[in-house]
This record gives sequence, structure tokens and C-alpha cells, in this order.
Amino acid sequence: MDLKTLEYVVTIAQCGNISRAAEKLYITQSGLNQQLIKLENALGLKLFERDHHHLHITKAGEIYVQNAREILRIQRNTFTQLNDLKQDIQGEICMGLTHEHGIDLFTAIYPKFHERFPNISFSLVERIVGAQYRMLEEGSLDMGIVLLKKAPGNISRNCVFQPIYTEDLLLGVPLNHPLAGRTVPISSGKPLRVIDLQLFAKDPFALIFDTSTMRQEVINPMFEEYGFHPKILIETAMNSALAQLVSKGICCTILPHSRVMASSYRDQCAWFRMLGNPTWSVSFVHRKDYRLGGNLKYLVELAKRYGQRLEKEFEKNSPHYRDVEK
Repeated sequence: MDLKTLEYVVTIAQCGNISRAAEKLYITQSGLNQQLIKLENALGLKLFERDHHHLHITKAGEIYVQNAREILRIQRNTFTQLNDLKQDIQGEICMGLTHEHGIDLFTAIYPKFHERFPNISFSLVERIVGAQYRMLEEGSLDMGIVLLKKAPGNISRNCVFQPIYTEDLLLGVPLNHPLAGRTVPISSGKPLRVIDLQLFAKDPFALIFDTSTMRQEVINPMFEEYGFHPKILIETAMNSALAQLVSKGICCTILPHSRVMASSYRDQCAWFRMLGNPTWSVSFVHRKDYRLGGNLKYLVELAKRYGQRLEKEFEKNSPHYRDVEK
């Protein structure tokens, strides 16, 4: 069984379209179509039913794709083990990044990784957490950077998680807000005041988009616990835009601590911790059956060092819970 043909069929199944699959595989559409026809003739079975725009996988196709992914996984893990025996490791890592967090983490650790493994290249895709899980299941990602309500156990969802850091969420308030005078400047390196979110029940909010992990697992349940639904001015995927809106006195927001630290608008807003100190975690994730080579183990090690540095920064603003603003 030709491994290249297996890759072709798996890619066609992922894309659901010959032209998109051919583009992804860097071959011509007619060439890929001929390879598929040749395989189906050899098998005596149709793997896909065709219409003008899409391919629909058949039962035979499902069986073929499932086993093709397993064979390709074994191939990949075999070469990972063999590469670890080499002095000059080469290859490509397909990695998923969440918006903003993932880019910051990757750019922070890449220089040291590249210094040690100069012949390893990366193929990066920016996707929300749910999409990364689907791509891991399909085998189109080697690893992903995902955001979770809390650091998971080592294994969950048929995946292995490598926790990198945990951060708290902060309430951002315009400097012209009546309660802003109670805050401590975040750049002072002193503990932030803890405030009751209920005090802001009548204020407009700008928040991360509703289907995001942070909204679904942390922010929405927190508002429900406080017994009110905020008036939402805008929802966006850009944390930087949320801080910008607050800095202009337009609304309040809730942001991860790392996004506040990275924002050029952070000193133009008042920041508070909230009762209960809501947190979430950033982790590397890969499939249980995906073997990490020495290069990826080193990547994880660098990421954990990065996370430890961040957590030390977060600690500078750690709360004095007895000093709650009411």
C-alpha cells in the first residue's frame, strides 16, 4: 500500500473537495483525481460519491480513511524514534495556535528552539480550541496550544495535555468610572484590589466572542453566578480591542492577566481582581497515540519555562483578599 496514496485519500476526506485537497498537497487537481480513480478501480469500491461541488465519503471510504490515518500515525511515530538517533534532526511540526496567546508563546520560545534544532520547520495554523481538537483527531496537527478552564489531568478526550501556565482574569474599568479611584495601577507591581463584580451590573461590557472557551467556561458562568447578564456593547476575537475600548471610557471588560500585561492600553485602564479569582490554563495538547520526539520535548520544556516566568509576573499583582472593595 503506497503511503503517498494514503495521504492523498486522507487529505481529500478532510477537505471534502478535490481542488482544495490538490492545493493543500501541492499537486494538480487532475493528477489527484486520477490517483483517486486508479485506487478505486484497484479496490473495486467507490471511496467517495461525487457531485458538481463536493465529495461525499462512502462506507468503504470511511474504513479506508480510518485505517490510513492509523498507518500514517505509525509511520510518523517510527520516524520520530529514528530521528531521535540522529545528530541532525530534520522535519516539520504542524502546530495549532490560539488567538494571541498562542502567537505570544510561540514567538517567545522559537529562537531558542531554532538555535538547537535549526533544521526543524513549523507549519502554524491559528484556530479556536474546538477546531484544534478536530484537527488533532484528523491527524492534521501534531500539537496544539489550547486554553482551558483549569489545568487538566494528563490525559483527557483521547489527548495528552502538558500544562504551561495558569492565569487569572482581570476586570478592566475606564479611568473615568466612579469606582476606578479604588484601584492600584497595574504597573506599580503591587497587589491589585479585589472588587465585587455585582457593582458593575449596570455597566456596558465588551467581551471576547461568545463561542470562545473563555466565555463558555469562565465568563458566562461567572455572570450567571452573580445573577445578571451584562449589557454587551461588542463581542470580538481581539483582546487588544477590548482594552482599547476600556481605555476610551466606553465600557468595561474582562481579560486574561497576560493580555492585560501585553496591551499598550493597560495603563489607561483601571484593573481589578474579582471575588473567587477566576482563572484558566494554557496547555500544549497532542493525541495519546502521538509520540513526542526529543525536539518536541524540548519545545514543551521551553514553553514551561516561559509559563513560569509569566506566573511570577502575575504574582506581583496577587490579591489581598481581606481588602475587598464593596
